Parts: sequence; C-alpha cells; structure tokens
Amino acid sequence: MALKNPAEGRILHLSRHHETAASAVDRVKTEVARELHDRVMQDLMAMLLQTQLFAREQKGDKGVLDQFAYIETSVRDVLNNLRQIEWDLRGQSGLGDEFISALQSNLLALYRRRTGVKVHLSVSPTWPVTLPPDTSINLYRIIQEAITNAYRHGGARIVHVALKARSDHRIVVSIHDDGRGSVWFDDARPVGSGILGMRERAALLGGELHIRSRRVGGGTTVVANFPKEVLNWPRKQAPSVS
Repeated sequence: MALKNPAEGRILHLSRHHETAASAVDRVKTEVARELHDRVMQDLMAMLLQTQLFAREQKGDKGVLDQFAYIETSVRDVLNNLRQIEWDLRGQSGLGDEFISALQSNLLALYRRRTGVKVHLSVSPTWPVTLPPDTSINLYRIIQEAITNAYRHGGARIVHVALKARSDHRIVVSIHDDGRGSVWFDDARPVGSGILGMRERAALLGGELHIRSRRVGGGTTVVANFPKEVLNWPRKQAPSVS
C-alpha cells in the first residue's frame, strides 16, 4: 500500500525502529536476568545452604549460633533483593492474594486435564490472605515440582496438597501422593535438580523441606515448613560481638 505523504513514511520508519529497539532491550534484560540467576544467585544459594549446614553442626555455643543466624538472614535478604531484580527484568510479579486461586486454576486443574492426576487442595482457615511476592512464587514452585515428581517418577494418580498455619507459629505446606514411594526418592541416589531446587526454595524462605517415604508403594510426602515471621521478611539485628 502506497503511503500518502512523506510524513507517513517517517512515522512508519520511527515506529518500526522503536519496535526493534524495544525488542533488543527485552533481549538484553532477559540475558542479564539469566546471568544473574545462573551465576550470582546460585553461588549465594550454595553459601546459604552451607551456612545452614555449619550452623546445625554447632553444639550449644549461642554466640556462634547467633552469628550464623545473622549471616543466614543477611544472605537471604540479598537473595530476595536479587530475585526481585530478576523478576523486574523479566517483567514478573508475585501472586499476592491470588496464590490460592492460582494454585487451583493454573496448576491443580491443569495437571488434572493434562495427566489425569487428581489433586485435592485443603487450606486452613488461618492461612494468610496475602503472601509476599517471593513467598508466593517459591511456594508455588515447590508445590509444582512435588506434583511433577509424584506423577513423573512415582506414577501417582492422587495427590493431596495441604496448606496450614499452625498455632505454634509455623507455616506448613505438605504434598502427599499415592505413588511408588521410595522408588522415585531414595537417599542413596544422587539428589536430582528438582529436589535440590525445592530445598533451595525452602531455604530461601527461611524454612526446611523434608521428603518422607515409608516403603515402596506407600506413596511419598513432601513437607516444607517455615516460621510465620520469616514469611514477612523481618530483618534481624546484627548479633553483638564481645
């Protein structure tokens, strides 16, 4: 189609140039986000897990434990800030008060349609209405990975997901399946990237993740628990050094 005047040609040229420049900016943002995640954040995550391991090996020295707790919280704060930057670069955001509905419509219903796996969700009345962005995304991914493992490796047909806010100030997420149990998870086997990823996400939220399987054919239960106050990201004061 012929252009009516030179001005239209200039406008079209500028529009195409703007689209090309915007696309290039998006590619750069995506690459920076990928490098940030694969290099910087992975190293910090390894440091966080190692700090937690060292802390568990200490026996009764409160001063040392306080130092480890401060280091752990500081590393986690840096990771949270970097993850927020990563999300901003990718144009992502947390689920906020849509966490439950996102689980039901985007994850649980989708698995049922695609795989036939029946996923049942129970939520305690005291479960938080709104979650911090990093919390909602990481809990969502933990549940997603656990269901994927249950179906892909355990052959599960039924999965129960429970979200609980307990009276002892703990947030608990449990995923139980009716699959083959320790066939897909065995402490003697190398930890797969999916399981490691779940543990890293739990550690990032200041919690722990455990996988229990009583026997072959007895199903598997993934339990992640967190202190409620950690989910709101309070910062700890630096311990005094005597």
